[in-house]
Amino acid sequence: MLRSPLLPLLLLLLVLVQAQLRPLQPAAGDPLRLLAGGDGPQPAILTGHLLSDPAAIAASEVAPAGQAGPCRVLLQTAGGRSELSFRACPALREGWDVRVSGQLRRPRPAPHPLLAGPAERLARQGSWTRLTVEQLEVLRRPATPIADLRRSIAARFVAAAGPERGGLLAALVLGSAVVPLPAELRADFRVAGLSHALAASGFHLSVLLGAVLAMGRGLGRWARLALGGGAMALFLLLAGAQPSVVRAVLMGAIALVLLE
Repeated sequence: MLRSPLLPLLLLLLVLVQAQLRPLQPAAGDPLRLLAGGDGPQPAILTGHLLSDPAAIAASEVAPAGQAGPCRVLLQTAGGRSELSFRACPALREGWDVRVSGQLRRPRPAPHPLLAGPAERLARQGSWTRLTVEQLEVLRRPATPIADLRRSIAARFVAAAGPERGGLLAALVLGSAVVPLPAELRADFRVAGLSHALAASGFHLSVLLGAVLAMGRGLGRWARLALGGGAMALFLLLAGAQPSVVRAVLMGAIALVLLE
C-alpha cells in the first residue's frame, strides 16, 4: 500500500477549490429573513456574540442612517451574521454576548459589478444585513484569553511606536482584522491600493514558516513537522479564523507536508 500523502492532499485541495467556487448564501435562520424580502429599514432585535472588537469607520464611509458612523462589528446570531453599526462606539470586546435593537436593512451594493461596495464586503464575511444600533444590552462577558493576548501584543507595539506607527506594526504582524487601526490610516492604505498589506495572509505565514523551519534545520523530519505545525496553529489563533488566514494555513500545511 502506497504511503504517499499526495492522494489525500489532492483530495483536500479539491474540496478547498470547490468551497471557494461555491457562492456564499444566507442560512435559513439568517437575520435577512426579518426583512421579508425587502431592503428595509425594519425594526429588529438580535442576540448573539461579537466576532471581534469594534473597528472604527473612516469619515469617508457613510453609515446606513446617512450619517458617518464611528465603529462597526460583526454579530454572530444563532442563524447567521449581521454587521452592527454604532453612532457612538461603546466599550465592547470580542466574544461578549449582547442583545441589540435598531433598524435592520440590506447594505448598499456597489454601483458597478467590478467594484466592491458594502454589500460585497459583508457577503465575503457571510453577512447579508446591517443593523444601526439604537439600544444595547451586554448579556455576558466570557473570558477570551486569545483576544486578550492579541490586545496585549498590539498594546506593546502602540506603547513603543505610538498609535499610528505602533498600530501599523501590529497590523502587519497580526492583521488589521484583529488590530484597531485609525480609520484615516485604513483609508490611506485603501486609496494607495495597499489594503492587502494590512490583511493577515499567505505572505505573513510564509515569513513565519520560513523563519521557523530555518531555525529547525538541524532537527529531524517529525520535529520540523511539529515545529511548523505549531507555528501555523499559533498564527491561526492570533490572526483569527479569517478566510485569508484559513486558506494560508491550509496551503502552508500542504506545502509543509510535501517538503518534508
